[in-house]
Amino acid sequence: GTVKVLAEKPVYYDQEVVNAKADEVLASILKDGMTQLEQAKAIYNWVHSKIGYISHSEKTDMVRGAYEGLFDRRGDCFVYACTAKVLLTRAGIKNMDIVKSTVNPAHYWNLVDVGDGWYHFDATPRKDKTVFFMWTDKQLREYSESHKNTHIYDASLYPEIN
Repeated sequence: GTVKVLAEKPVYYDQEVVNAKADEVLASILKDGMTQLEQAKAIYNWVHSKIGYISHSEKTDMVRGAYEGLFDRRGDCFVYACTAKVLLTRAGIKNMDIVKSTVNPAHYWNLVDVGDGWYHFDATPRKDKTVFFMWTDKQLREYSESHKNTHIYDASLYPEIN
């Protein structure tokens, strides 16, 4: 007999597909007349509650991370951050990525600016149920210091955070 070995096709994560799904989610959670702060909170709540936490993901492709959050609805902090990023961006909310500066273990979250400066926005669920929505730098540093340095980052890489 003949054995034919087929290489597994690489999966391609398409930005347009991700954007279309993000727009669908936004249409379901945003209402006319909402402020950017209210929109950011709706996005935070959706990402925080609609994605199930698993302890690992591929961390080299942000489009893939957002795809996994929007379609598979599971992932780690990278997936939560990528999903939040695409939703915030599609909603027109200024945002940027932030990453823990120590490698072991890495942690990813977002910064948002809804018109009055940058704040921390970390939709990844925590065992202690902390909600990191629009946190100041002082709040996050205090939390981080009392929780095994969960959110240490190189401040020189980011704009001033409230």
